[in-house]
Amino acid sequence: MRIVGIASFMNAAGAQSALVRLMAGLRARGHVTETWFFYQEQDTFADHAGVKTFHPKAKLSAIDYAGLLPATLQRLRAFRPDAVITFLPLACIVGQAAAALAGVKRRVASLRTPPSTYSAPLRTLDRAFGAMGVYTDIVAVSNGVRNDVATYPAAYRKKLSVVHNGIDWTPSPLSAAEARSRFGIPDDAFLLVASGRMKAQKRYSAMLDIVHAQPGVRLAIAGDGPLQRSLAQQRDALGLTKRVTFLGALKKAEMPHLLRAADAFIQTSGFEGQSNAILEAMHEGLPILASDIPTQRETLCDGNGAAYGVLAPLDDQGAWVAALVRLQQDAAYRAALAEGARSHVEKSFTLNAMIDGFERIALGQAGSRAHA
Repeated sequence: MRIVGIASFMNAAGAQSALVRLMAGLRARGHVTETWFFYQEQDTFADHAGVKTFHPKAKLSAIDYAGLLPATLQRLRAFRPDAVITFLPLACIVGQAAAALAGVKRRVASLRTPPSTYSAPLRTLDRAFGAMGVYTDIVAVSNGVRNDVATYPAAYRKKLSVVHNGIDWTPSPLSAAEARSRFGIPDDAFLLVASGRMKAQKRYSAMLDIVHAQPGVRLAIAGDGPLQRSLAQQRDALGLTKRVTFLGALKKAEMPHLLRAADAFIQTSGFEGQSNAILEAMHEGLPILASDIPTQRETLCDGNGAAYGVLAPLDDQGAWVAALVRLQQDAAYRAALAEGARSHVEKSFTLNAMIDGFERIALGQAGSRAHA
C-alpha cells in the first residue's frame, strides 16, 4: 500500500515519535510510506527517511494555517495514497478533510490524548468528522482515551478501535555509574528521572514540591518547553538547585543512558493518552511512580489486579511523598516493581502489535471493534 502519516508539528513528543516509528515499521513491511508534518517546532526527525515538513519553522501565521488544506490536498493528489493516518487534532481535521476530498479510501484518525483536552473548535470538528464519515476509522491509543468519547454519537463510536503504543528499545551498554558520570550526577544519590515537554499537562511544579519534601532525592528531567523558565525559578526558590537538574531536550539515543542512571522513574501528568516515556522506563526495568489516572492504570496494571508501578492520587502530595520514601528505602520493593514492569511491557505493549493494529485498519481488516 501507499500510506501517508500526518502529524500537526514536529518535535520530540510522544505522538510524533510514535507516528515516525509506525511509518518506519510499515515501510519495513514493504509499504510505501511518507510522514508529513505541517510545521517544525524542533528538527527531531528532519533527517529520517520519508519525513517531510510543509513549513520548516516553529510557528505558523494565519496565512499559513489558511493554506494547509489546499497544500495537503495538492500533496495527497500527487502521492495518491491508499490510506492516510493522522496523529494530533489539527492533523486529523485538516489531513482527513484533504484525504476525503482527494478520494483516499482509508482515512484513519488516531486519538493520542483524550479529546476532552482539545480546544473547543477542534473538539467539535473531530466529533463531527467522526460521525459524518470524514474519518473511515478512528484509533484510540488506549481504552482510557476511548472511554473519553463514551457520550459521542454512535456513528463516531462504531468506527473506534484501540491500538496501544509500542516502542523500539535498545538498552544502554553503560553501567549505572558510567551513565551518571555522563550526566554529571553523583554516584551515591537516589536518582529520580522524568522526561517530557515542560508544559502544564506534566505537572512538573508538583513534582518539584514532592522532591523538595523528601531530602536525599535528586531529580533529573529530560525535556524543554514553555514552562522551563518558571520551573527553573521554582527550583531555585525551593533551594533545589543542587538536587534538580534540567537536561533540556535529549536526543533519542541519550534516553537509554539517562534511564540507566536512574533508581526510579516519576511522572506526575494530569492526563496522558498512553505515555511512551512510561513504556521506556518499563523496558529499562525501573520502578515507576506515576499519577493515578485511567491511562496510567491501564499501562501499569493488568486485568488480574497486579500492579507494576506505584500510582498516587494527583493532588495528594502526602501519598506521593510516602510512595517515594518507600521506593528510596526498600531496595527489594524496587527490584520487584522493576522486574514486573519489564515483563509486563514485553508481553503487552510491543512495537509489532502497534504496527499490526494500524496495518490491519489501513487494509480494511479492523474486524470487531471495542466500542466506547
